[in-house]
Amino acid sequence: MRRTVHEGGTIDEWLKKWEEYFVAWYDKEKVDEKVRKAVEFTNPYLDQGVVSVSGGKDSMVMLHMLASLKRDLKAFHWDHGRWLVPREVEDEVLRNIVAVAPNCELIVRSYSLGKSEVSREVWGPWYKEFFGTLRSLGFKYHLLGIRADESSRRSVRGRVVQRKEWVEVYPIYYFTWRDVWAYIFRHNVPVPSVYFRYAKLVGWDKVRFVTLFDREFEKYGAPQIDSLLSWRWKHNP
Repeated sequence: MRRTVHEGGTIDEWLKKWEEYFVAWYDKEKVDEKVRKAVEFTNPYLDQGVVSVSGGKDSMVMLHMLASLKRDLKAFHWDHGRWLVPREVEDEVLRNIVAVAPNCELIVRSYSLGKSEVSREVWGPWYKEFFGTLRSLGFKYHLLGIRADESSRRSVRGRVVQRKEWVEVYPIYYFTWRDVWAYIFRHNVPVPSVYFRYAKLVGWDKVRFVTLFDREFEKYGAPQIDSLLSWRWKHNP
């Protein structure tokens, strides 16, 4: 049984059954072929590019896939701060990144308002600071774990998007959510253990690794779900 995917220790029967399902999906749907094509597509962008790694499932699959292609990857991680991502979760994310790509040059930048509870209520400054940070990195290509099946808006973007100051490249654009989870279980890719609590409630197709108790996602009911499943971090992140 693959243990490092789930840091919680013993993998329960529910998770064991899903692992078997996703591993079978990997073989049935020939996910290896998708990986081969994704690596082939991405290779020309790596030397002048940076891999953006949130620590979520999509970015970790992308990182794992590309780390096997280029040992000295440049990776960028944005730390939202303790009020948006509890330190216990952030520490796990950083451990996972290092475990998957131990030789990468990891660039970490932190959101200045992340140290304050106000960051949960006001998200406008986040965008300004985040994109300003991306500009300051100076990379020509930004590799992101965006997939076409996440939304209709993303499905019409295309695999390469020209921005004003850089080009965005989406290596796993044609992966489905099942492909992503199949890759994780097949290759034992570590992801934040919070995924497994949330998947039981919202399903594997909808579970996301995002900020917690964030009012920006109020319309999706995220703060309410967080209050149910991550209540211990609400006032003590």
